[in-house]
Amino acid sequence: MRNNASLEKMISYILVTGVLASIILSFLGLILYYLENRLCLEISFNEQSTLLLGRFFIQANRVNSYTLLSASILIVLFTPYVRVFTSMIYFMKIKDYKYVILTFTVFIALTIMFLVH
Repeated sequence: MRNNASLEKMISYILVTGVLASIILSFLGLILYYLENRLCLEISFNEQSTLLLGRFFIQANRVNSYTLLSASILIVLFTPYVRVFTSMIYFMKIKDYKYVILTFTVFIALTIMFLVH
């Protein structure tokens, strides 16, 4: 069995970075939401909602609370996707083809899930 310490280290960096980035963007988005709306805590998902990926990229040039909160959610959603992609590349690099096939299968399943949803 190969030593997978470097893979575990890469994956931990990816997960920690994704979570920290999401927390920071959520915090900034909530502060900006408070500044925009004062104490109104009702968040409505209307035409300003940027959680849809296509709409997010169209509206990403506008920095507002909705964009920051949506970015934090998208980062949390895509962190496992990046993790699986990194694992697949790692297994290709060390030529462990059994795990390349397994991680590629998971990668395809996640890709289909993101495209269909």
